[in-house]
Amino acid sequence: MFSQKQKQAKLFQTLANERQMTSLMEKEVVAGIGDFVYDRANWVSLYYDTGRRAHSDDGTQVAYRAITTDGQLLWYVKTDGKAHMYHSLATCPFEAFEEANAAIAKRRSVKSGWADVQAHAWRLATFRERHDVLIKDAYASPLCPLGIQSFLRSLGIGKAKRIPGFLAGWLMLIDPQLGFVIHEARLRHGIAAPLWTSIDASLTPTG
Repeated sequence: MFSQKQKQAKLFQTLANERQMTSLMEKEVVAGIGDFVYDRANWVSLYYDTGRRAHSDDGTQVAYRAITTDGQLLWYVKTDGKAHMYHSLATCPFEAFEEANAAIAKRRSVKSGWADVQAHAWRLATFRERHDVLIKDAYASPLCPLGIQSFLRSLGIGKAKRIPGFLAGWLMLIDPQLGFVIHEARLRHGIAAPLWTSIDASLTPTG
């Protein structure tokens, strides 16, 4: 069994190997003293390399090469003015920018009617509305796949294909971003927006 320190060293070496135009000897040095920063956001724990990054053409985004604590490589995208960074499994940072921008645009669209989403979630939680929520609804939402996977694993339902609507409604109290998933489920079921709304700041995601 590897110790925690050995596991970290292996992660750092993998991340160092991602640096371009760097010799093997230099990568060994980077793995030991590289600018690796630990972060945990949206249920994903990772290290990102501040020395291996790419900038978008318009200069509003930067993508850092990163690796999860489980050893999965990704691009960690920061967008100016956004609280949340985006986890992209794309191999190219510019594909990661495209994914992040598509997610931002979709989040903006859904949040324009967020009071309706909150109302529907509360109706689910209190059994005044009944329908399931599929994991494919989560992947159709503007949430990043890695965050979805990590959230499900944290709940012990990593292999689940569906959850009851009332549970999704209550889970939104834990993470307001579940509203994006509930929105997709509502669209799939062809359910119209509620006739009443109730805005609760605690259920509103940031970013």
